[in-house]
Amino acid sequence: MLRKYFNGSLSNDVHESVRDVWVRALVDRYSAPDRRCHGLNDLNDCLQQFETARSLVKNPNAVILAIIFRYFEYDPKLADCSEDNINHFRRFSEESKLNMDTVLCDNVISLLKVGATNSTEEHKTEGCYGCEDKHYFLDVDMAILGMGPADYEKYTNHVREEYAFLDEETYKELRIKVLESFLQIPNIYATKFYRDKYESVARNNIQREINSLKSVSM
Repeated sequence: MLRKYFNGSLSNDVHESVRDVWVRALVDRYSAPDRRCHGLNDLNDCLQQFETARSLVKNPNAVILAIIFRYFEYDPKLADCSEDNINHFRRFSEESKLNMDTVLCDNVISLLKVGATNSTEEHKTEGCYGCEDKHYFLDVDMAILGMGPADYEKYTNHVREEYAFLDEETYKELRIKVLESFLQIPNIYATKFYRDKYESVARNNIQREINSLKSVSM
């Protein structure tokens, strides 16, 4: 799926050898054995989520490339890898000559920068919806929070494995803090499409996880 979406987002002018080199690099990074979150399966899930909202997106190729490069570099011990990922995309755009399409490249970089904050005014304003590409880009990444019980439990297990370097009490304290921050904002999802689809389920999932973590701590 990665190869299909990656190639589909590029013009025919991008040489096949450049495509192949970067697809291999992407697959290698996302398939790293130490990744429990933001791995290849997670990337494929995000691309499938994007597909459900493709018709609502203004520049689908930019959103696809931003999704693909967002976690090229990922380290749970670091607060943010977005600048590294922007630089990886810039290098790819130079090698592929994609940088000739300045609008596309500028859009991808703007989306990757938004990914570093993971929030917009539409997330913070009750009753407000976002309809820009940045809103769909962020909502795609948050879709996992609105999945059914089995998928959500699998996700939480992967998160715990990803932070295996933390002792149990430290992990619970930090995880609860993150989860409660989601419940404190008016909107987990910025777009009407994803909010209608996942907001209620996501809030229930998050509250249930918080309750579980707190009960184990008692």
